[in-house]
Amino acid sequence: MKSIITLVLLSFAATAFAQTSTLELMRKDLKTEKVAILTASIPLSEKQAEQFWPIYREYDNELSKLGDKRLAVLKKFAANYDTVNDKMAEELVEESLSIANGKNDLLEKYYKKVAKVVGTVTAARFLQVENQMLTLIDAQIVSQVPLIKAPKEVKAEPAEKK
Repeated sequence: MKSIITLVLLSFAATAFAQTSTLELMRKDLKTEKVAILTASIPLSEKQAEQFWPIYREYDNELSKLGDKRLAVLKKFAANYDTVNDKMAEELVEESLSIANGKNDLLEKYYKKVAKVVGTVTAARFLQVENQMLTLIDAQIVSQVPLIKAPKEVKAEPAEKK
């Protein structure tokens, strides 16, 4: 999975140069890898699998929309990296928090849907595995995104006298 995540990250870092088809291929590979991990991590009966996977695909489609929004924020940040001002910083923060909140809302929504068809213990396991994968992906992404440049007017504070 690490190699797929690395490919996705490279696509984020080079989005200005990447073609949409390349990004979509990488996303497809990541989705395939996630399905394989979920299949190995969540024991399901045949009946449960028939009910779980359509719900998962619905969840994954909604998650992809949040991913598109996140990509748009990263592109906006990259395009304005040298000129981020207070207004732009506020917009980036608000959009990023909205996406993070949306992801948590999505996980809660689909935990409840999954719990109805496979039970709460298996749904909790789904949530745990999915959250672990999303956390790993997030960690890889944020490690590649530079911090917003500090404002030029910030100066070092003098050391306090004792």
